[in-house]
Amino acid sequence: MAEQSPAKKLRNRVKGFLCDLSPIKERYFDAVLQHEGEYSKVVVFRPEDHMHFHNAEKTRSLVTLDDVVLQPSMESSRRMNVFYTHRSKMSCVRDLRESFNNSLFASPQAVLLSELLNLHTQPKRVSINAKIIQEVHRGNSVVWDGRYLPRTEYTVADTTGCMSLTVWCEHSITVGEWYNVTNVSVREFRGKTSLSTTKDTQILSIPSQGTAAAVQVPTETIKCDIIGANIKNLFICPCKHILKNVTLSSPTEYCVSCNTHYKSTGIIMKFSGHLDLKPETGNAVKPKIEDEVIRSVLTVNPSASRQDIIKSFIALPHMQITIRGNVVVKMEDVPQKAEIKSEDELTIKVEPVEESTVFYSPPDHGFLFSSQLRKRKSSD
Repeated sequence: MAEQSPAKKLRNRVKGFLCDLSPIKERYFDAVLQHEGEYSKVVVFRPEDHMHFHNAEKTRSLVTLDDVVLQPSMESSRRMNVFYTHRSKMSCVRDLRESFNNSLFASPQAVLLSELLNLHTQPKRVSINAKIIQEVHRGNSVVWDGRYLPRTEYTVADTTGCMSLTVWCEHSITVGEWYNVTNVSVREFRGKTSLSTTKDTQILSIPSQGTAAAVQVPTETIKCDIIGANIKNLFICPCKHILKNVTLSSPTEYCVSCNTHYKSTGIIMKFSGHLDLKPETGNAVKPKIEDEVIRSVLTVNPSASRQDIIKSFIALPHMQITIRGNVVVKMEDVPQKAEIKSEDELTIKVEPVEESTVFYSPPDHGFLFSSQLRKRKSSD
């Protein structure tokens, strides 16, 4: 029998259920195929087939992908990647005897946090089961494509260890609950391993997995003077892109990323930076501060400049400031001590008493009465 040509060796067939379909990117889109007790990443180089993939995912139909290229995956959680090329074909079969297994995709094999902390070579992406221990701080940051997105940092833990998890964009997360977090990026910064969500991350609530490692990020509240400030302002278009060379007096601003001119009134201004604080005791500290906290203590006018914000900070009186993870999370006035008036200043109101011919003997309070009397006299 003649040996097959290399081209024919690449022709494969896979069958399963589609999920986690992405939007069309430049010239491709991707999805996840659940099949034979596992799941694989599918990369589709036929954008015109996106609607067929969308309908198959929506109806949970069984699909067959013919003439696809299979390649071993670099991720430990997957065995292979499936490449759907211009020669490939897809067909759908509605088979009610088979159904989509939600639990398989929702709970891929999770990695223990202690394993990530001890690995010398970190994997690029992992899935974890962890408990949300504490919200460290909430704010916004610029991502690689120039967008300014919500960013929340949490401390998470499982039964073996703990680390930091950065969650991008808004998610419904409750401190104290357990979650299965898939496709999170593993990073090492300044000798510490941390996790960060990606565009493919899914966060699903799960039952308790046991007693999580106890840990808290230290929170410090100090009374201090603001002796310095360095604040910068960012201008954001309605699609969350950073704008450069903005002129506040101009009626419109141009966003290169959107290729669109926007009204200046539609541009969002955000502030961030750091403060120099001199506590009542100890050395000066220089924590970061973000827009949400800045606006909680200052009234920011739409035309305010960074110099205006800096001057307003310097003019603030003695403040009580809460710092967590070297980030200011709360600013408030120093609580005023209640004034205690002397006995001579207290006004005594005398109510008229009707005369009575009946005499009542006062009760004998015994030791309690005499003790209170001695305490009152000792304070006089």
